Amino acid sequence: MTDILKELAALSAPTLAAVVALAGATGAIIAAAIGRLVVTPFLGARDKQDREVEWRKHALELAKLDLERRLKTYIAGESQPMRPSILDFLANYRDLQELGTKTPRDLFIIIKDKRITRHPPAQAKVSTIRPPDDPTGHS
Repeated sequence: MTDILKELAALSAPTLAAVVALAGATGAIIAAAIGRLVVTPFLGARDKQDREVEWRKHALELAKLDLERRLKTYIAGESQPMRPSILDFLANYRDLQELGTKTPRDLFIIIKDKRITRHPPAQAKVSTIRPPDDPTGHS
């Protein structure tokens, strides 16, 4: 260590200033690299948390809108109870999470093909909307 100090003392002022500047720049670069390695994972986790919060907010709003729609169209004497809104919330939340990994088009196709159940015509409540003598629904 003393040999290094002796060599540095023997350097001229401009050379010594250049060595000091180089050491300072090297230290700044190393500090930035270490900072990036330490901070980046935390920023990624924070971004993920922010996305999750937004997904929950949107899923909750969608579930509320769906409940309002179902309450407006619910028939009092219906034999089947309404589906719990928590199931709608969970489905919406799952779909919003998948939107982060799939394109909207892919997600639309998945929802349309795999998640929407079709009721046979006998179970559909079409007869309450259309007159029984006119199956086309035209007046």
